[in-house]
Amino acid sequence: MPDALELLKTRRSVKPREMSGPGPSPSELETILTIGARVPDHGKLTPWRFIIFEGDARLRAGEIIAAVFARKNPNASPAEIELEKRRLADAPLVIALVAMTGPSCLRCFLA
Repeated sequence: MPDALELLKTRRSVKPREMSGPGPSPSELETILTIGARVPDHGKLTPWRFIIFEGDARLRAGEIIAAVFARKNPNASPAEIELEKRRLADAPLVIALVAMTGPSCLRCFLA
């Protein structure tokens, strides 16, 4: 396995619209999630959960994201709503991290 510092030196960010398949293999995804679950948690957010969106699940989640966006932004243009609908569609795989930091957070999220 390459040295961690060498990996950090070559790391780069890519915009979702520039991503293309294939996504990570099942074994690569397992490694990503295993490492991600071991990050520092100074805010004491554990337990958190990972949600994996692949295939049609990305599009279904986009529909929900767009509906919530439209409800919270009644003056949003159709183009803005469509952008939200397609938010997860470009990447071959999307990993969401979900954590609840306090009792009021769930109310804020659902409002």
